[in-house]
Amino acid sequence: MAKYEVEKKYMIIYLCMVAVSAFCMISRWINIVNPDVKLLPDLLLTHITNFALCMMALLIFGFVVLCFGGRLEIITLATILIAALGVVYECFLPFLNTPDIGDAVFGVAGTVVAYIYLVMLKKNGLIARETNSDLTEQEKIRCPEEL
Repeated sequence: MAKYEVEKKYMIIYLCMVAVSAFCMISRWINIVNPDVKLLPDLLLTHITNFALCMMALLIFGFVVLCFGGRLEIITLATILIAALGVVYECFLPFLNTPDIGDAVFGVAGTVVAYIYLVMLKKNGLIARETNSDLTEQEKIRCPEEL
């Protein structure tokens, strides 16, 4: 069970960020299927998938880690790992990929945006959940059916 709940405004921001990432990926895929349909400018369409994938991967991982009481150091390590792997893949590995520094920059930007949100969430947006062990003996006796 999760140790923390998320404040409403941070949950809304999280869902909006996931929705923006999904929109970015879908707009790119629509453009591949039908080049006449452009939901974003060409500069963004060529690199937006890396931004969205890196941001969404870190957001989901970090959100789960924080809600279950994980430390920010784990998320920092994941951020560095995702950004470094993206740069290495985009700049040095031509496997199923054309090396492109722009993709690497957009991927790093996606991880930075997600990391900033996760730091703010850790600092201001988590509410400790009440567990059965937090209740006093009198409260347990008074309401045994709720336990």
